Amino acid sequence: MRAISLLLLLPFLASTSVYATAAEKQNFYYLGEVKISAATGQPMPSQVILLEKTHDPEKNLIIERAITIKPDGTSDDHTVTITVKDNDFTLVDDAHSVTGTGKLFGPAWAWTYFKATFKATNGVTIEDENFLADPSAAVARKKIIAPDGKVIMYMDVTLKTVTPETFKVLSKALLKK
Repeated sequence: MRAISLLLLLPFLASTSVYATAAEKQNFYYLGEVKISAATGQPMPSQVILLEKTHDPEKNLIIERAITIKPDGTSDDHTVTITVKDNDFTLVDDAHSVTGTGKLFGPAWAWTYFKATFKATNGVTIEDENFLADPSAAVARKKIIAPDGKVIMYMDVTLKTVTPETFKVLSKALLKK
């Protein structure tokens, strides 16, 4: 389940609605909550997420590092690489346990929405929608589907920007545990 819960959070922000020139490399930092519901709508324990994201238009890459804090206080650190071509992208995580493709909407490198489907090596499918019109916040809905086609859970994610310093302090403290 670790692979499912952590990987489902990524890519959370394949895009951010911050307008930059195509050649500028930019870093973004977020703090948020992942509200999880069973397929029936029954609430499950939430998670906290810290997200560090790098846009590298020159290399057509987005790198996302997510640190998730589970209800039991343990944390995971996970990275995905997103390769962008025009308004399409492919994704692979650092463990090569999740891959997928998606479509980006809006101005290049300042996309306001994306929709994607990812497959995990355990057979789980993740349908992912991200809404990114406000540069200071983002929301997403992820539908997690078992190999037999039944919905396992939904994940509703909300993120707010934080400073690089805040991200550094929080991530350092969390990863010491």
